[in-house]
Amino acid sequence: MINIVTIGGGTGSYTVLSGLKNLDNVSLSALVSMSDNGGSTGVLRDELGVLPPGDIRQCLVALSEHSEIVRKLINYRFSEGTLKGHSFGNIFLAALEKVTGDFAEGVLIASEILKVKGKVIPITKDKADLSILLSNDELIEGQVNITNTNIQELGFKKIFYKNNVQLNENAKLAIEQADYIIIGPGDYYVSIMPNLIVNGFKEAILASKAKIILPINLTNKSGHTLHWKASNYLKDIESYLGKSVDTILINNEAPSYEQIERYELQEGDGVLIQDNLDDDRVVRKVLISHLIPSTSSVDTVKRSFIRHDSLKLADCVSSLIKEKNIKIIFDFDDVLFDNTKQLKQRMYSCLENNGVPKDVAEKYYKEVREAEFSLKDFISKLLIKHSISKVSQGDIYEEVMCKCKDFVNKDLLEIVNNLGKSNCYIVSNGEKDFQKDKIDRSGIYSLFSEVNIVPKSKKDNIERICIENSDSQIIFIDDKSKFFDDLDMEKCKNLKTILFDENGLKNLILEINKP
Repeated sequence: MINIVTIGGGTGSYTVLSGLKNLDNVSLSALVSMSDNGGSTGVLRDELGVLPPGDIRQCLVALSEHSEIVRKLINYRFSEGTLKGHSFGNIFLAALEKVTGDFAEGVLIASEILKVKGKVIPITKDKADLSILLSNDELIEGQVNITNTNIQELGFKKIFYKNNVQLNENAKLAIEQADYIIIGPGDYYVSIMPNLIVNGFKEAILASKAKIILPINLTNKSGHTLHWKASNYLKDIESYLGKSVDTILINNEAPSYEQIERYELQEGDGVLIQDNLDDDRVVRKVLISHLIPSTSSVDTVKRSFIRHDSLKLADCVSSLIKEKNIKIIFDFDDVLFDNTKQLKQRMYSCLENNGVPKDVAEKYYKEVREAEFSLKDFISKLLIKHSISKVSQGDIYEEVMCKCKDFVNKDLLEIVNNLGKSNCYIVSNGEKDFQKDKIDRSGIYSLFSEVNIVPKSKKDNIERICIENSDSQIIFIDDKSKFFDDLDMEKCKNLKTILFDENGLKNLILEINKP
């Protein structure tokens, strides 16, 4: 199962999620901005003191697998009476927050009722009052006011929250578990940016091994990003993330005449974003929808006439996933830890420096190496055998093990970093405490989805990983072919084994890069 996290709000997230929910073997989590204070959402927020339901509602509807009539009900907007302008879904979510006492809990209940495929997660549980400080030191407060401010003309110093807005723990967990993170599309300053400036968000992104996909907006917003090019969006977003994105999606088909005419009447010249990127990360596809969306006369929020096509965007993401849908199971000793011989020589040297002759240590090692080898026990028994008490077993152990980071195969480590945590496993055999300590000291434990240490056969773990990831290609790389021989290949039809000999790295890279 591939874990995809979307980050945004409003129509942009609705569009992305509506297409992604049709993909097989995908688990979706939508992280949604909580700074909206306009329209029906703003009224409910002010009058009832609830968190903003509008963007959450759109994501719930996008992912709902309930009947069409139920989805229409949630989006239904009253056109008369005291409820005029309110959508039923916004009132529904506000009521759930009041009943449960927790907005996030209310969203979970709504997800069950609406048969949502995936999770809809508020980016924060805190009251999020978006503010922007202009170059003239004027403070603009609230998403609606920011939307209506000509930021480009006035200039701004920073965009921020008035209070301490912390990342929701469930949002943090989703980012940690993600294989892919899609940021946007959407209004830059009021749909995308409010997520990126939440406290703890940047740290979670920096710690994540997920691949980041950035669909570049189709249009600029008057007063905010007019005349921006693709490079402007990329540079600005990467500055807030603190890291590079992995894939940039750019639409390569022009809007229809009717779309351009309607949009330019509303936004003015400079609305269409120019593709000025010469970058290997760019994927250019037809991603635009030529449908003209209908609007409600009682909806006070302006809606875009030029939008991404949900299915085209989903197909593009699907092709990216399939290209990279590879998981690798690594042996540790003499593979990831490719200088085991050097560690052994270091062990002999440290023992010899403390009174144990090298030939004696080598002979004893040959006697015990077929068993579950424990370095601590090995050192302790040799010290006792030679009546050496001037130095402790622990001191020699530390002296041997302190260089573990130097013995990691850097080429394989680069492959692990490129594939990401969720796609990499360790299955190693040996004495559990010793193996775990070597992996810990090598500094790579946290880079793997699983670390399995078994006394002898690796069969059960390899077969389980293949079965649990039947939609992925699995590569198992080991320096000993005996660990391939006992596998039940009927259970491992998606498995490719690679012997880590002198051609092992080359063969692994060739297998990963196969079309």
